[in-house]
Amino acid sequence: MRLAAPASRPRRVRPVWLGHTQAARRVQRAGLGLYSSGGCTDRRMRQCTSLEAIRTRTLRGAIRLKRRSGCPVTLTGGTEIGHVVGRYSHGNGYKLDVAPNACVDRHITRTQPFRGLRSDGALLYGSPESLYARTPSHWDILFR
Repeated sequence: MRLAAPASRPRRVRPVWLGHTQAARRVQRAGLGLYSSGGCTDRRMRQCTSLEAIRTRTLRGAIRLKRRSGCPVTLTGGTEIGHVVGRYSHGNGYKLDVAPNACVDRHITRTQPFRGLRSDGALLYGSPESLYARTPSHWDILFR
């Protein structure tokens, strides 16, 4: 008589955070743009765009957006200060800001279900894997 193997538990994968240089190389290889209004990458300065301590899953989400949409995707906000704090925040590596353009706007609004309005009035679209908020100046995207 054979004994059944014990049921395996789903493996929990711990998030991996990247340094700015490593993340920026991945962004460049994937063909995404990276823009900073201050021309800098210092996480401690709000006018910079930093990818320091970005989650690999978050970065993969942005790369996936570019590949699935076929659109030019430019990151304009990362983990720098100046964003709202919280568990699923920019500072904790869960969110990125993306520059709007007609292609990105069309892709998100056509492929993601409308979820209503955020407390600040931003239009929300999304799925269990990502949540897109259209602010007046950019897409604020949460990658879970």
